[in-house]
Amino acid sequence: MERLLRQTGLLNALSLQALRWPVFAAIRRPDLAGLIWWFFTLSVTCAMLPRLVGEPEGVMIYVVAIGGAAGCGWAWLLSRALFRADHPIKRWNIGVLAGIIIVESWFHLSHHGAGGETHRMVTNAASLICVGALMLVFVEALSGYSRRLTLRERRFRQLFCGVFGLMIFVALVWAAGADDVSPGARWVDAGVLATVVLCVAGARLAVAFRQRNPLNDATQRKVPQAVALAAADEALAARILAALESDQLFTTPDLKIADLAAVVGEQEYKVTSCITGQLGYRNFNQLINERRIRQAQEQLLSKTQRERSILSIALDCGFNSIGPFNRAFKEQTGMTPSAYRARGTAD
Repeated sequence: MERLLRQTGLLNALSLQALRWPVFAAIRRPDLAGLIWWFFTLSVTCAMLPRLVGEPEGVMIYVVAIGGAAGCGWAWLLSRALFRADHPIKRWNIGVLAGIIIVESWFHLSHHGAGGETHRMVTNAASLICVGALMLVFVEALSGYSRRLTLRERRFRQLFCGVFGLMIFVALVWAAGADDVSPGARWVDAGVLATVVLCVAGARLAVAFRQRNPLNDATQRKVPQAVALAAADEALAARILAALESDQLFTTPDLKIADLAAVVGEQEYKVTSCITGQLGYRNFNQLINERRIRQAQEQLLSKTQRERSILSIALDCGFNSIGPFNRAFKEQTGMTPSAYRARGTAD
């Protein structure tokens, strides 16, 4: 049969047609959130059937009980798919979902059997698990929330949490446990149905938003920020170098980084960070000594200053004594000041 279908081309036609169906299209496309939305919709639909058409009978009891289990679990997985960029669904998530389905299915099926202590424990466990999963929806939506996200992304997460919180309030705070004598008892069924419809529709809109605004795009603001910071560092580096060259500030004896920060009008820690980062020096002293030694080299080789002593040149360049000058000079040039002058004179 398969061979006949292949020969006639019907197999390929059937495959292409199947891939046009919404669920299969979600699998074919990298649309994990869209696929989970289908399971979430199916689960809440099954959970609503007894309220809409009455308690099922026969095999439908098991279909509705299992199919309607874990709506809160699917909501949690949907939020992970919406708000986690890399590998949102892991193996342990599937394991947790399976556990939720087992416990909640047991809870639904226990209504059709005997009560007792087991039923009470399963009811408590199902309630606890459902509330925990619903809280995790908010955790996922708020994970990574910061001003580094785009305004659109922040507004989306705020709206998601607000609408979902309203749905939880209506379903669990207002409607849950309402009896015939409750003031709003006549509106409970309509309220719950409206909540479910809005929840499913809102989830679909959230999926559509994420399809148009992939999560990676939510962090695009980091790139302009990084560019702006780099530009600010470059501007500060230029101001630092200009300040040092202006009136030869680097020749000032006992020059401190606080003095330089005051000249450029910037905070001291920012100047230090710029010197060790953007300018690439080990520290402030290396930056200053480099310029002092460079000027000393020019003076040592100047014909008009051959009669000046090395100590006088050292003091003129900003050093307080000959010892630090000699050490800094040799570290930068590889020779002593006297050897450097002698070689320059010989040349």
